[in-house]
Amino acid sequence: MNPIFLGFEVTPYAVIIWRDGDGAKSKTICFDELELQVALAMHDNPKGFYHQYEPKVYYPAQRKEMIA
Repeated sequence: MNPIFLGFEVTPYAVIIWRDGDGAKSKTICFDELELQVALAMHDNPKGFYHQYEPKVYYPAQRKEMIA
């Protein structure tokens, strides 16, 4: 039986790269503005894992529109 893959070929709303200096430590994919705001709120929590990293937000859909 072949696997069924869901969610591919979908352009995310935003991608957050969590950086520590020059190195990328983690990546978060967001599919709408609410997910983006929730993910960025993790950075504001001083007890949270992502508080120690600096978020860099990329908007792939907008970049695709600018290229086209």
